[in-house]
Amino acid sequence: MPETKIFSATLPDGSTADPAFLPTLESLLRAIADYTNALAATVRWREPLRQELRLIASVGVPASLWQHKRRVDLSCGGCGTTLAENVARVEATQCACCEMIVPAGSAATLNRLTVPLRDYKESCGVLSLFFPSSTKVPTELSALLTSFSELIGLTLANAHRLEEKLRVTLQEERRILANEIHDALAQNIACMRMRTPLLRDAIDRHDAQRAASYLSELDASLAVAHARVRELITHFRSNMQPHGLLAALRETITELQGLNGVELRLEEPTAEPALSVDQSLQVLHIAREALVNIVKHAKARHGCLRLDRDKSACYLTIEDDGVGIGEPCGENSRYGHFGLNIMRERAHLLGGELCIEPGSNRGTRIRLSFPHE
Repeated sequence: MPETKIFSATLPDGSTADPAFLPTLESLLRAIADYTNALAATVRWREPLRQELRLIASVGVPASLWQHKRRVDLSCGGCGTTLAENVARVEATQCACCEMIVPAGSAATLNRLTVPLRDYKESCGVLSLFFPSSTKVPTELSALLTSFSELIGLTLANAHRLEEKLRVTLQEERRILANEIHDALAQNIACMRMRTPLLRDAIDRHDAQRAASYLSELDASLAVAHARVRELITHFRSNMQPHGLLAALRETITELQGLNGVELRLEEPTAEPALSVDQSLQVLHIAREALVNIVKHAKARHGCLRLDRDKSACYLTIEDDGVGIGEPCGENSRYGHFGLNIMRERAHLLGGELCIEPGSNRGTRIRLSFPHE
């Protein structure tokens, strides 16, 4: 039998089928072709946006021919009819698909069995078997291949849905990253640009005192920008410990313990909540942001992190005995727009709420609550 060709399966909207499935599809096509004594077998996927059927995999198609027929029109011969009627068909044909098996202009006619690939009940592609014109295709073969075609259709459609979900997730991550970069850098850089012409003017006027003042402001702004870039890098590099959220929180406490004279304590639940990796990572980011602010800005002696839960929700509480946060969004807030926005974005991703308020013993209390089954 001529060579097997397997392709990356481009699905609707330009997504691709799971590459891990393609070798399995190749093996399945080989088995079907061998069992039925078919000359060739192909799988084509429907691309509605292009009104085309794209060749995903083939068995028995000469390399010199398949390249010219990788895409065919949706209305092409038996494939188009099978898609439109959503039923298997057996027919003698010389359509574009057959020209992959026998060269164009050849007098040879092939018998072809086409079976629709289904995503549940909707046709989404075609499985085709090609036989010599002298071979009578058994009618019961259609029923046998229906199970295979539905398996292929569901698998490819699920791969598309997974790809779409990943695309949406990536877009959301890019949106969050863009927001954080804006909050961390854009406003700070805009402020520096406003100071630059003032500094230039002071230099031109030989006003050393004013120039030194503007230079000091620029230096301070650069220091803030550098710190915020490092914060962003920390956020996006953070990985969840393989042993779970509590292990990651313990490591964070150990890392920050004693800095600026702050004693940190972790109050653990009796049993660790069964959170997903993404949920755990968001909680870890919020906890780390809050603890870093305690160490750097709160002028506290003690800080406490507590994780607990009930039947329907999880709670993360971080409290310190420092000077207090001030207005959460105010100019004197130790979090400012950047830190607070990051924590609230993460709380939103968890489907929860973030509350920042005065602590029970002065200082500040941050409480995250989010649903958990």
